[in-house]
Amino acid sequence: MLVGPLYGIDGADTLILKATENPDALKGNRNEVNAIKLIQLFSTIGTFLIPALIFGFTKGMGSDYLKLKTKTSLLMVVLGMATIFLSAPLVNEIYNLNKMANPEWFGSFGKGFLESEKKNALLTGLFLFMPKAQDFMINIFVIALLPAIAEELFFRGVIQQLFKEWFKNIHVAVWSTAMLFSFIHLDFYGFIPRVFLGALLGYLFVWGNSLWVNIGAHFINNASQVVMVYLFQSGITSYDAQQDESMPWYITIIFSLLMIGLLIIVYLKRVIEKEPEPQIIPDNIFPDNNYG
Repeated sequence: MLVGPLYGIDGADTLILKATENPDALKGNRNEVNAIKLIQLFSTIGTFLIPALIFGFTKGMGSDYLKLKTKTSLLMVVLGMATIFLSAPLVNEIYNLNKMANPEWFGSFGKGFLESEKKNALLTGLFLFMPKAQDFMINIFVIALLPAIAEELFFRGVIQQLFKEWFKNIHVAVWSTAMLFSFIHLDFYGFIPRVFLGALLGYLFVWGNSLWVNIGAHFINNASQVVMVYLFQSGITSYDAQQDESMPWYITIIFSLLMIGLLIIVYLKRVIEKEPEPQIIPDNIFPDNNYG
């Protein structure tokens, strides 16, 4: 669920075909793997970052519309990051449930989704092969930091706010954006868990009222997976995050309850800190007094 699709960039299909035919051989060719990462980088910038920035500035408010200048506290950013981190076991369980779905139920549409997922899985495997520390650092930027900035600008900064204007309902806006967020990643088995993650990020944006809360949360979600894979490949831990192993049920329950608790704190903090709207007193509220 880390590497997104590559949208129509010359050379991407050729490299993906090589990865499909012999992924192990391509692992040994770091130049071609790094070329795919570079394609992924430009795909992220061209698909999400640039359109979001252009739209934000055409609104006449620049980054104010995107809520990049909205003041927020470090505590709120940390709460957002912790909320997403604690959601990981539950998201993994949702992913395992989603895997029970059969793509054939959805006909050619489902099969197309599955083919795209297979390509993304191969790309993810190639990306997450990190024999050197520099591979780890590149992945932190390409897989974690850049998507956190670009995708949050696009989906929460632009799309969710547009949906809010159109539908006049924040919940419809949050869930519609979450579904679009998941759909555009073309990941059949990851569709429902990504909708859940998208909704979490959507409500963090509403209650945190700053895109930096979302960027931090999105970053920690992706970066934590990169870190866990790197630690496993380095022999530091025995947990293989790429195998989608379920956590013990009690860990999932504890983490989920803590996640809900933090969401409540974020919501209450927003309610408490929200300034009341200024009261406008009409000029004629008091009758004229004529004392002669």
